[in-house]
Amino acid sequence: MNSFNKWFLSTASNGVENYHKFMTEAVKVVSTHYRDLEKPYQHIEIEEIQNKIEAYVTFEEKGKSPDAVLASLQDLVMKHSLHISHPGAMAHLHCPPLIPALAAEVIITALNQSMDSWDQSPIATYIEDGVTQEVIKEIDYPNTASGVFTSGGTQSNYMALLLARNEYCAKNFLINVSKQGLPIEAKKLRIFCSEKAHFTVQQSAAQLGLGMDSVVSIKTNENYEMCTDDLYEEIEKAKQQGYLPFAVVATIGTTDFGSIDPLDEISKLAEREGMWLHADAAYGGALLFSNTYRHLLSDLKKADSITMDFHKWFYQPVSCGAFFVKNSSMFEHIQLYADYLNPEEDQQLHLVDRSIQTTKRFDALKVWLTFQVVGKQEFGNMIDYTIKTAKQTAAFLQNQINIEVLNNPVMNAIVFRYQPKVIYKDNQKQQLLYENTINQSIQQLLYEQGNLIMAKTKYQEKVYLKLTMLNPLITFDEMVKRLNEVIIVGQKLEQEEEQLHECSSFS
Repeated sequence: MNSFNKWFLSTASNGVENYHKFMTEAVKVVSTHYRDLEKPYQHIEIEEIQNKIEAYVTFEEKGKSPDAVLASLQDLVMKHSLHISHPGAMAHLHCPPLIPALAAEVIITALNQSMDSWDQSPIATYIEDGVTQEVIKEIDYPNTASGVFTSGGTQSNYMALLLARNEYCAKNFLINVSKQGLPIEAKKLRIFCSEKAHFTVQQSAAQLGLGMDSVVSIKTNENYEMCTDDLYEEIEKAKQQGYLPFAVVATIGTTDFGSIDPLDEISKLAEREGMWLHADAAYGGALLFSNTYRHLLSDLKKADSITMDFHKWFYQPVSCGAFFVKNSSMFEHIQLYADYLNPEEDQQLHLVDRSIQTTKRFDALKVWLTFQVVGKQEFGNMIDYTIKTAKQTAAFLQNQINIEVLNNPVMNAIVFRYQPKVIYKDNQKQQLLYENTINQSIQQLLYEQGNLIMAKTKYQEKVYLKLTMLNPLITFDEMVKRLNEVIIVGQKLEQEEEQLHECSSFS
């Protein structure tokens, strides 16, 4: 028998047994840790991390026993990771993964299929296509629509602007960009998005050869939504200056505020100007399955393309996103044919024809298995519960005299800050620095304590704290306890500053 058999999942009995042993022990490591998990993070200093890396992260000349390696996983990885499944972790758009999706990951990694061509993933190819079609039905897109799984919002937003650029050049300059390159007029192309849009709009413009200066930032209103009056004015101004408006990106759930740009008004303006409308619904796309708030996405179908991240509010393990287009013929702008992979004469579906990726994971299995097991009704209940809890939490914060809440949550993101008593009355710059320092310190101290993991952001030069309450396991009662701790820490820092200020004045 080949001595390598034990290292591979194969028909060999020792390979199957070894796989089962490793998987069982790995599950034990995770489940044991989570059974005793008290807080989302156990702080470790950078110096200690570096020492552990030097001790553990080496390439051994001869392999160690599986038991020894799995034990090191507990000490190095599990002990000092940020556990986003814990209700105390609510900093970023990271979700707790659902158990059916975790089970799907086991199957995905065991099969290890690549999703670029049909012959490498015969069933998986059509499952991915089927899953995208199910989402397309929820969007209420026409039967011309199509979609493909991506690594996430960065890739999806890039694909949207790539297709939009190439379609504009084909229509207006009779140029096939894929073959002939960009026309000289490309330097005049302009993209419009809200000042709260994701940074990947600028990033994509840079990578597409249009430059970040091609992105025109549009003001937001009091609800942090794109102001359509300003959009109209900026488009008119661009045209008068000889620029070519070709795309507008509407954000369906901004990273900080969860605000939703007015798609209906934007779509009318985009249609009138002959512009591509892309909806970045990486965050907000899950509202399609809400039992209460689905109406917030009733105009999503008006977009020419849509970004959706399943690894945000769909509770899927990273990475798992998708990109959708209203007209599947748009994918022709990125199609290339290779004789060994997807020859043009083939009749089977090759997903590489819809993607800028070649090697691609079978991530659709996670989404399919989730909805098979959980069901749309229960999934919608989870979405609605998180919004309800966020609204209760925002109301609680608004009633605290030393807290300023910046937004009334549409989804489940809350931006707020601890507001200390005014100390530097005659020096606004010093006052701002003081207030920002207190809020930065609150976030950092609570992070190091490990009980509440919040993010921080900036608005009009002020530092704010941010809660992203994706986790359906977060309860309002627990939020009250955690936020009271925020206030206690803020008051303690304020007292320390007052004492320092008094000593300084006395001396």
